[in-house]
Amino acid sequence: MTATLILLSAALITWGLRIVFVALVPAGRLPGRVHGALDDVAPAVMGAIVVTHLAHGQGLAGIAVADLGAVAVSAVVALRTRNLAATVMSGVLAAGLLRLL
Repeated sequence: MTATLILLSAALITWGLRIVFVALVPAGRLPGRVHGALDDVAPAVMGAIVVTHLAHGQGLAGIAVADLGAVAVSAVVALRTRNLAATVMSGVLAAGLLRLL
């Protein structure tokens, strides 16, 4: 029950901050450099999540071959399609298939 309350609270706070930011500072009023930098936030966060997950706090020695293969597939899809959804889906599918092998 406590974990559920924590997750719901975090979701509500995150949603609230997002709504407040969008309502107070619409994207059209942001300077060009800030608007351009915001386009890079999602890939940077995704990269941080992937690297943290892969390393498990053990550095390069802790990376499984299947995980490394999934990252390689995702990187190729990302470079070719420039589509975040396709990149994530291909990485998840590759990870699942490589772990079955």
